[in-house]
Amino acid sequence: MADYRVWYASRDPYHCIFRMIRLLEAKRGPIPLEQLRILDMFLMFPSLLHRLNLTSALRDRLRRLQIELPTKTFVRLPGTASVWQDLQIYQLTAVKRLAGLGVLKREDLRYRNASIDRSQAPAELLRHAIAQNEAAEPLMRFLVEELGVLPMSGSQGLVRRAGLPSRGPVT
Repeated sequence: MADYRVWYASRDPYHCIFRMIRLLEAKRGPIPLEQLRILDMFLMFPSLLHRLNLTSALRDRLRRLQIELPTKTFVRLPGTASVWQDLQIYQLTAVKRLAGLGVLKREDLRYRNASIDRSQAPAELLRHAIAQNEAAEPLMRFLVEELGVLPMSGSQGLVRRAGLPSRGPVT
């Protein structure tokens, strides 16, 4: 009998590295680490965007993206908070690897922000990230320009809107 390996993109720190580079490339500026983790989760599982508590204007913009509802996807995802916790180990590994390689600017990391040091990032990887972002431009724009400008905390913050635990393991 043949041995089969199943690969899960969500559990691959290298895939997470690429998603984070895509988000940082789309933003073209520093992103708070916690926000980067949240945006990465929604990039990995866009159907979770439907579970967000959004204003009517943001809900309309989300509808225009025509993202499949969580009930219609092949994979049944648990609650958003569970997905958030499950992704944590891979996201932290990805951030540490990017920092260790010097791809993330150290001065921004001191303030718990992430931004790309273009002199240390492989040009081919950046080109591939840009191409992927262009292919998924409406989603990337929504993540970075709509969700990425929301405050992180407070009653209208991204953490509460996503239904994430406001306290958790320190990253």
